[in-house]
Amino acid sequence: MISDFTQASSELRLINSLVESDRFGLTVARLNISIRHDASDEQVVETSRNSKSQLLILRYPTTRVKLAQKLAEIEKQIVYQADTLVYFAKDIGSLDEKVARSQDWLFREAQSSDTAELTQLLKIIFEEYPNHYRANNLLSSDAIQDGYAQWAQVGLQDSKKLTVLVEGVDAKVIGFALISFDGDIAEIELNGIHPQAQGRGAYRSLLSWLSEHLATRGVKKLCISTQIQNERVIRAWICAGFNLEFSLNTVHLMQP
Repeated sequence: MISDFTQASSELRLINSLVESDRFGLTVARLNISIRHDASDEQVVETSRNSKSQLLILRYPTTRVKLAQKLAEIEKQIVYQADTLVYFAKDIGSLDEKVARSQDWLFREAQSSDTAELTQLLKIIFEEYPNHYRANNLLSSDAIQDGYAQWAQVGLQDSKKLTVLVEGVDAKVIGFALISFDGDIAEIELNGIHPQAQGRGAYRSLLSWLSEHLATRGVKKLCISTQIQNERVIRAWICAGFNLEFSLNTVHLMQP
């Protein structure tokens, strides 16, 4: 969640990602550096250098402008930037007006019985989606796509999370959003609209519905993230009242 990068920290901890290791058939670890982390660039580099995993996924604030060069100097590892992630947020605790939504779309909480339909929708929405995994030629394209389906399936079964489906007037599911919670902060972890339904107001209506619905559940702040090149979605967020919070570089460090 966004809290991984907003909470102050002094600890540098490599986290073995068993899910990603199983998915890609190689050992994967992660290292997240928060925007208020006490560690120096040199400490981040040393921790990264000491990783024994075949793939280390490092995320750090773009404000650390000198870290890229220091990482590039690591010997015996292949190091490259894989993407830039941007976080946006919107205060929804004091919404004083309702945004008109198209009557063409209905919203409901997903159930376990929706798993198959949701999985099929995910495969279409995230086919060839350009993320940091796509920058790595050693990672299977099919495994990357399956990862989104697995993410949504696990979220659907998690009672602490909320999965919302978007339906057309014909009751066909054309979109979704997976939301996680941390106190009075909610984050849209994963979301999307079927390509054939895009450009007709479905996504704008989804963001509006979520803002109103989550506010009634006591949520004060709604967060969301994407790759910086996803300009169309970012424009939709800005139109919906979201503001840029911070940005992160994603770096892959590979054992040769």
